[in-house]
Amino acid sequence: MNRTDLEQKAAESVLAPLADFVMAVGMDKGLGDYSKTEIVGLVDTVLESYHQTLQELYKDEVPF
Repeated sequence: MNRTDLEQKAAESVLAPLADFVMAVGMDKGLGDYSKTEIVGLVDTVLESYHQTLQELYKDEVPF
């Protein structure tokens, strides 16, 4: 995947919120054992964090 430097920073910014989510669900629970609600929560966590970071990084360049 060809990401810009800012997109890469946004992707990396997802790691902490994702870790928090996984810890809340339970570290001993495999991804295959997540409920549909937990999977949606995981996806929402990643997308929201990524989008918020992009908004901040590109605030002066792209109208979000």
